[in-house]
Amino acid sequence: MIFEDVNKKLTEFYALDRKLEMDKSSEPVLWAKNPQDAYELVAQMKKDDVLSIDYLSDLTAYDNVDKKDGSTRFILVYQLYSLSKHCRVRIKCPINLDQNALTICTLFKGANWLEREVYDLFGIKFSGHPNLRRIMMDERFTGHPLRKEYPIKQREPFTDNIRLHLGANPLPKIKQDQPHD
Repeated sequence: MIFEDVNKKLTEFYALDRKLEMDKSSEPVLWAKNPQDAYELVAQMKKDDVLSIDYLSDLTAYDNVDKKDGSTRFILVYQLYSLSKHCRVRIKCPINLDQNALTICTLFKGANWLEREVYDLFGIKFSGHPNLRRIMMDERFTGHPLRKEYPIKQREPFTDNIRLHLGANPLPKIKQDQPHD
C-alpha cells in the first residue's frame, strides 16, 4: 500500500510536467528540468508527508558524453530515501559545464562531502556550498578524472611531494617484563 501511495503522489503531483520512469528494480526515477528544479524537488519531497524523504543516500553524477540521456553534458543523480516508508526516489538532473547546481547542504548535512566529491571528480560546481574544494584528488591535480575526455593513462607526478618515512624511525619495542605507564 505504501508503494502505491508513493507512486500515486509522484505521478499526480511531481510528474505533471516532468518525466517519471521506473528503473529495473521498479524504483521511481524523476527527471528534473534543470538544477533549480532539482533543488526544489528535493526540498518539496523532504516536506512531503506522503513521501517522508528523510535521508540522502547518495549524490553522484555521470558523464553523458554519448548523449543517451539528452543533450546536456552531465547528469546529476540524487538518491533519496524514506526511512519510515522504506522507499527510494531517484532524481536525475541534466546539467552542462557552464551551469552550477544548487547545494542541498542546507537540506541534508551529508550532502557536503558528496557535492565536493562530484566537484572533484567531474568539475560540477555547487552554488552556495560552504566549502567547495577537492576532497579526493590532490589540490595540485589538474582536470577531473571521471570525465570521459580525461586520458585514461594520464599521470601527474608531483616533484614537490613530501617524503613519507613509514617505518624509518620505528618506536622501540617494549619488553614483556617491562612495566607500562
